[in-house]
Amino acid sequence: MPTSVHVTAYEIGYTLLEKTKRAYFEDDFALFVSAFMLPHEHVTLQGWAVLETEDDLLVLFERMKAQFSQLEVDDIVRPLVSAEFVTPFKIEATAESHIFSRGQRVAEPYAVQSTLLRCGPEWRIATANYCVPLTTKGLPTALMPDAFPSESLKRSKGGQDDDWSY
Repeated sequence: MPTSVHVTAYEIGYTLLEKTKRAYFEDDFALFVSAFMLPHEHVTLQGWAVLETEDDLLVLFERMKAQFSQLEVDDIVRPLVSAEFVTPFKIEATAESHIFSRGQRVAEPYAVQSTLLRCGPEWRIATANYCVPLTTKGLPTALMPDAFPSESLKRSKGGQDDDWSY
């Protein structure tokens, strides 16, 4: 008789946090992509964007890796402050990010509020709201470029998105 495995919201949240951390430190974009749902709602204190493509995620991934390299980041500690099932397919979670180089904090801690959605057997990050203080060196700019590739494409088409029909 098959047994069901009970997984808590915290375990799911930690799994996704560890997956993205490993992706950065192992330079594994495929692993990074596997943690996210597209489209992905991406929010910072500077603005809001919808990441629609893997190219959008690649821009985020590369910008954050570059910032981590510049800051010589060798550890990211992200305890979950909360993680709760809203439905069997949706979790609301908040983590606090602490970024270190050689045991020293290199950025102010910041909260990240996320919505995690179950997509078939997998859980993915559907939204992320990064509460990085604007005074934090480098991170706000790394998280929110002037435009992601899909946004630039829409602008070049004059705001038209051919994929939508009304």
